[in-house]
Amino acid sequence: MLEFERILKDRGYRLTNQRRVIVLELEGERHLSAEELYDRVKGEHPELGLSTVYRTLDLLTELGIVRKDDFGEGYSRYELATERMHHHARCRECGSVIEFNEELMEYLALQVERETGFVTDWHEITLHGRCASCSGEPS
Repeated sequence: MLEFERILKDRGYRLTNQRRVIVLELEGERHLSAEELYDRVKGEHPELGLSTVYRTLDLLTELGIVRKDDFGEGYSRYELATERMHHHARCRECGSVIEFNEELMEYLALQVERETGFVTDWHEITLHGRCASCSGEPS
């Protein structure tokens, strides 16, 4: 049984076709808006309406299966919540999102815990600027 199926079952929810389709689509692509997700699945799954996509994403976010990100675009983007913490760099010109891992962030979270007793479940940083293509800098 997949992890998301176990979480649904443990919390008393069924694994519906809509939930399966949305999770599988998010496995293949990161940082999709609800509308982008809907556009990708509506051809093969016409029974899935946009409101169903929103409701399903809300539930999956509440259950910790999906993470909701806000990159300052006026709408949310979604990705599967993974154990691997990562951060984002978002280009203000083309809108591309680059994921990166930084051990310094892990160290900072541990330092805060040592000093204050605050235990971090998750941390996320989004850097805003221009990507190599838009800034004319080599990557």
